[in-house]
Amino acid sequence: MLKQTRLSTRIAFFVAAVLLVCAGVEVVHWRIRPLGVSPGIEFPAAPISQTEVEQFLDGDFQLITDMESLPEPVIKAFTEKGGSRLTVADPGKAFQVTDVVFDESLPWKRLLFAGVSGKKCFMLYEEGGITHFYVLTLFEVTPPNAPKGVSIGSCVSASDFAELRSNVSRGLCSHPLPHHWVPHVTDH
Repeated sequence: MLKQTRLSTRIAFFVAAVLLVCAGVEVVHWRIRPLGVSPGIEFPAAPISQTEVEQFLDGDFQLITDMESLPEPVIKAFTEKGGSRLTVADPGKAFQVTDVVFDESLPWKRLLFAGVSGKKCFMLYEEGGITHFYVLTLFEVTPPNAPKGVSIGSCVSASDFAELRSNVSRGLCSHPLPHHWVPHVTDH
C-alpha cells in the first residue's frame, strides 16, 4: 500500500511538472510571437502648413508619457489588429531601433511624449528600421470613433513640449517622411 501511494505521488509530481513546463513554454511563445500591425490612422494626402501645425499645437496640452493614458480611440488605433498589444512602446522601453530584428514581438515605434487638449491630440515618437527617425502626428479625437488624421511628418527629437513648439516654429518638423514609410492616405 505504501509503495502504491509513493508511486501515485511520483506520478502526480511528474504530471504537475510536465504541465508547468508546457504552461511555461506557452507563456514564452505567447510573449515572443510577432507583433501584429495596428489599424492606423488615415491622414490627408496634402500636408498642412507650418503655421497650421503651430496653431494646432497652440493651447494648454496635458502631456502624456504613457501610451495607456492616451484617449481610447488613440489606444485602439495603435493596438495590433486582433490583439491587445500596443504597436508603440512607452518612453525608455525596448523597441526595434534598426532593421536587424532579434525580437519580432517588439514595436517599431517608441513614444517620446504626447499631448491632449480637448479634441486635439499629438504624438511625437521615434521609429526604427533601416532609417531611425522621429515622427510628429496630429489628430482630432472624437470618441468613440477612430482619430481623424490632421498631419504626419518627420521631425527632430524634442525633450519637452516647449522644445517641440520651438522646433516647429524653426521649421524642423516639416520634413516629409522617409521614402520607405507609407502612411494610410485619403484624398479628403
